[in-house]
Amino acid sequence: MKPNVGRPVPSDNDTNVTIVNGLVVQQGPNYALAKRIQHWRAMLCRAGRQTVSTNIAPSTATASVVHNSSFAAAYGGMHKFKPMEIFMQETSNAVMCALMLNDVFNTEGLAHGSNPISNPVRLFASTAFHGGIWRIGYRGGTIGMISAAYYYAKVHGIKVLAAVGGLVYLGRYLYTSSTTGNES
Repeated sequence: MKPNVGRPVPSDNDTNVTIVNGLVVQQGPNYALAKRIQHWRAMLCRAGRQTVSTNIAPSTATASVVHNSSFAAAYGGMHKFKPMEIFMQETSNAVMCALMLNDVFNTEGLAHGSNPISNPVRLFASTAFHGGIWRIGYRGGTIGMISAAYYYAKVHGIKVLAAVGGLVYLGRYLYTSSTTGNES
């Protein structure tokens, strides 16, 4: 598992910006590109003194995500990687709506183009609802397989244990009968 935080990057105003790698490559290149275009556009609009609302949402168990059995299994075991939390769609929708309303009506927030901002990427950090991915210490895509394995073991553990035990017994029986049959 790889850490999700790189070395701090120097900024124009003599501060450092720490970038978190929250991309999950399993979501595909189109998803990653769409998110980057969204962020680039928001930074351009914000630089043009427009009010923008572009908040980071947490990993959410939407129908389109958990329809993929691999993602469903990974999400099922993700809670073992504290502070990661997978949110239900209703919770994410409510919080993201509240953040959008805050961006629109809070004239002192960073979403308002008239307010100074030390670095354009701070726009995404100020009101992020990241679900723990920024504090976990590992890249999101690197814990998926381990999370899925935990989930499968939890859900199917006794079946897998019984199957392995049966195979061991069968193997031992076949090995023993083949060695005892050759002695006569």
